[in-house]
This record gives sequence, structure tokens and C-alpha cells, in this order.
Amino acid sequence: MRAKTRFRYLAGFMLGLFVLSGSVSLSRAESVCDHVTLTWLQTQVPVPKDAKLVFKKAQGSLCEAVLSVDGGLAPVYAGKDFIVAGRLYKNGVCITRMTMSSLSDLADAERKKAREKKARAAEMRNVFFKSHAADLADLVSLSFAPGGSSDKFIYVISDPACSHCRSLLDGLEEVAVETGLALKLIIYPILGEKSKSMTAHVICKHLGYGAYKTLKKNDTATGCEKANQRINNTFDLFKKADIFFVPLVVAQDGSWVVEGNDICRVREYLGLDPGTGEKSGGCKKAREN
Repeated sequence: MRAKTRFRYLAGFMLGLFVLSGSVSLSRAESVCDHVTLTWLQTQVPVPKDAKLVFKKAQGSLCEAVLSVDGGLAPVYAGKDFIVAGRLYKNGVCITRMTMSSLSDLADAERKKAREKKARAAEMRNVFFKSHAADLADLVSLSFAPGGSSDKFIYVISDPACSHCRSLLDGLEEVAVETGLALKLIIYPILGEKSKSMTAHVICKHLGYGAYKTLKKNDTATGCEKANQRINNTFDLFKKADIFFVPLVVAQDGSWVVEGNDICRVREYLGLDPGTGEKSGGCKKAREN
């Protein structure tokens, strides 16, 4: 049994013993959940801002609480001034599993709401890029144009510390060669101060695309006015659309957007056949499967 599995088993076992050993009056059990609100839970553990408290029930001296987080249900067990995460057992029965089974309809409804919310957010971002495509030009720091200068291109929004972004760039280079489109790279250092320092290094040192691709995490700079202004402008623009992730690929006119490391979708938008090489991401194989 792996250490992680043993730990989870022990946590659940100890949690069950704690509940079984609690000798409380009926009035005490009925009030054990009174203080458990979303606000109180947020004081005990980091909780996403869009989380909801969807269920709570007294289980001995603990309050069993279930949070809805991004379409999934997460159970926790709250005492007076603490929270335990794990499975609750009583008399050899997994109480947690029984509770989650009883909430299957609620779980389905929450997943549906999350999917609809995600779809609405994606559509809002599509509308945003259609109306702000012209604003992206001022944020470009690097270009890749294998066929020489081109007035036809796609925007790539990336972070220098993002491994998925680097992988996507490999596939996009292949796309650029096939189509003659240039890649216009917008650096969006969303992953923290290290990313911002790497971005400053690129902009202040006037690095080219090739140097950017080989950039290391210790390649940092304290910044310069040009870098500070461009980074601030990039954050200001993308915050308007609540965009706090990378990578993204955007059509020159903003007519389509691909979110995440999905080179297959990019190739589809550009009317290209699924690639079979390593850089293409194996789109042909993925389609066949």
C-alpha cells in the first residue's frame, strides 16, 4: 500500500474514531452545524470565490459539509474551530460515500451549471477578442515568420514559464510553415513574479523569437520602462475579459479563439489537415480514436 493511500486510510479511520468517541447530547448535535457557513469555511481553508455550500448535516460531534466547487462536490468535516478533509466511517460504513450517493442529483445539476457557466464565459471571451483585436497589436513583443515578413498572422498569448505554452509554440511553428502565417507573440506573465522578470528580460534585452524559445527561468531582469508599460497594458486589457490563463491563440481579426494547448483546434480553424508529426500533437491519431 502506497504511503499516500495509507495516509488517506488512516485519516478516514481516525476521523471515524473521533465521531464515534464523541458523546454529545441531542441539543448539542442539532447545533453542531450552526456556525458552519461559507464565510466561516473561508476562514479555515482556501475556498474558491465561486464555491457554494450546498449541504450540511450533523454527524456526531462534527458537521458534515459539502461544497460545490467548479461543478464538483467536495465534502469536509467541521468542528468548532477546525476542518478535517477525508472520508468519515462509522461502524464499518463509509458515511461520506453514502452522503455523496444521496447527492447524485445535486451533483448532476452542479456539473450542468458549471458547463453552462464555462460555455458562457468562453463566448464572452470570443466576443471580447472580436471587438478588441486591434488592441492586441500594441502588446506584441515577438514574431515568428519563417517565410519572411507577412501581413497575415495569428496572435499567440503565452507565458515564458508555461510548459504547455512552449509545447503549443512547437506545433504553431509547423502551422506557420504550412500556411505562411506569422506568429505574433503576446507575453502575458500570469504565473507570478518570476514570469514577469523573465518577460522584462525579453523586452528590455530586445530578445528575438529564437532566444525566447530557449529562455531559462533564471533569465530575469529588474525591468525597464518599456517592459513595465507593456506588461501593465497587457494585464489591463485581459482583466476586462476576466482572462487569467494561458495559452490562447487568436485569429488576426479576432474571429476565432482557441483556449489552451489545443493545436488540433487551431489546425481545424485554419482549414489544415490533421498533422501527423510530433509538433502537430498527433491530431490525426486523436481524430481516429
